[in-house]
Amino acid sequence: MHRTLFDVGPFSVHLYGVMLAIAFWLGIELSSRLAKRRDIDPTNIIDLGIVVLISSVVGSRLLFVVTHLADYSNDPLGVFRIWEGGLSFYGGLGAGVFFGIFYIRRKRLPLGETVDIITPQIALGISLARIGCFLNGCCFGKECSLPWAVHFPPDSQAGWTMGQVGIHPTQLYAVGANFALFVFLRHLLRKNLPSGSVFYAFLILYGIWRFAVDFLRYYEPNMYVTALGGSITWTQLASLAIVVVGIVKLLKVGSKAA
Repeated sequence: MHRTLFDVGPFSVHLYGVMLAIAFWLGIELSSRLAKRRDIDPTNIIDLGIVVLISSVVGSRLLFVVTHLADYSNDPLGVFRIWEGGLSFYGGLGAGVFFGIFYIRRKRLPLGETVDIITPQIALGISLARIGCFLNGCCFGKECSLPWAVHFPPDSQAGWTMGQVGIHPTQLYAVGANFALFVFLRHLLRKNLPSGSVFYAFLILYGIWRFAVDFLRYYEPNMYVTALGGSITWTQLASLAIVVVGIVKLLKVGSKAA
């Protein structure tokens, strides 16, 4: 684990934030190139990327804070220290999709095609961001005794929560899975599929993967759904929800194209 890239006086450049920045930059760059090939003004994609960047960061942080209010009751300024970790993917996805669609419609861009163009880069961005999570020591797994179990230093979130036991490197699982999803979605993008199909495929595949891996990931007790016996988390419920949405929407666009 290596949280800080370098220090400039009293300020530190954190690798978590650096990986997020790289993820968004690369996503916008690749999406712009794809848009140009499809006769969509890449300038609009760059602007869309900025809209999605701001809205997704705010949305992901907001949902995390709402679900961890007790952690900030005595440290309200900690809400703004996103470089320490603490972003909820589904909060970012919801906000990014909402404001992204608003921008696309305002610019009168083809909705389904535009969303499909940027979707593979969402998976790539998640993959890169999870490298930042690993370096930061957040989003860690439960205890395990597998040969690839990792031990985090005691001054990290994983360290002070789990101690020095070996735990699942769920961040690295996500790096590999989401990069594979990026490659697959780029392959789908080359197919002559109905508009929106790539995005709906992402919802299905990411939701299934996230539901499964969350059984290995550590969550605070308040994140479990007590009404369902406390065996699954609210994040897993959200994962199932986007799988259902993805399947319904994919069947719908498929039937229209038939």
